Amino acid sequence: MVFDSRIIRKLYNVFDPSSPLPAGDPAYVDCNDVRGEGDILVDIGKDILLSEEKTCQLYSGHRGAGKSTELLRLQKDLSDKNGNGTYP
Repeated sequence: MVFDSRIIRKLYNVFDPSSPLPAGDPAYVDCNDVRGEGDILVDIGKDILLSEEKTCQLYSGHRGAGKSTELLRLQKDLSDKNGNGTYP
């Protein structure tokens, strides 16, 4: 198999893990099925909205796993709810 370095370079630069996707980006892929239990919008979002005190949350994972993208989604979700506390 012959590798064309131009194609490899192009592919490498298309998938830049250091650039999070903005909320609502059509390139977003929901990976909750393989990440395990929990949805950041429900689990962490609920804690933030329902708490009467400031909260501190830890959200961790491997580099390029989508932490910043998920946090941008959470930010938009919280902004959309505007503190109404409408969680399932």
